[in-house]
Amino acid sequence: MKHTQIKILLFPIIALIISCSTNKGLIKRDKSDHGTLKYYVQTDLNDENYKKRIIIKVADSVYYSLYSDGINKLTKKNKNSVYRLFYGEIPKEMDAQIAYQKLSELDSLVLSKSDKILDSLKWNDFKRWNGASAFEIEVVYYHGFPKNGKFEPY
Repeated sequence: MKHTQIKILLFPIIALIISCSTNKGLIKRDKSDHGTLKYYVQTDLNDENYKKRIIIKVADSVYYSLYSDGINKLTKKNKNSVYRLFYGEIPKEMDAQIAYQKLSELDSLVLSKSDKILDSLKWNDFKRWNGASAFEIEVVYYHGFPKNGKFEPY
C-alpha cells in the first residue's frame, strides 16, 4: 500500500521534470480541413548551428521545421524524403520536375501562419516563405518517424 502511494506521487513529478527538460512549448493550435495544426517553439537546441526553431505538426503526419536559414518538411507517407523550401523558378527539364513538389494548399496555409508567429516572436532573422515556389525533394534514410520532432539517421 505504501509503495503504491509513493508511485502515484512520483509519476506527476517525473512527468513534470521530463516536460520541462524538452524546451519545447506549444504556442498555437488551429483546426483546419487537413487536421489539427500545432505550432511549437523549441529553444536551447544542442545543435551548434541552430539554437531555436519552430516546429509545426499537422495531424501527426506532416512536420514543418523553420530555421534561420531554411524551412523543411517531413511526411509520414514519404519517410525517406526531406522537403526543403525552394525559391525561384523550377527548372523545365523532366528530371528536375521529379525533384520538386509544388506548394500545396496545406503548405500555403501552414507557412502563412508561421510568418505571423515569427512576427509575433520578433524572430526577424528566420527564413520566410514569401517567394517560394516549391519544395525541393531530397532522399535520405532514417529509421522511424520523428519522436519529439527528430529523425535518427542510419
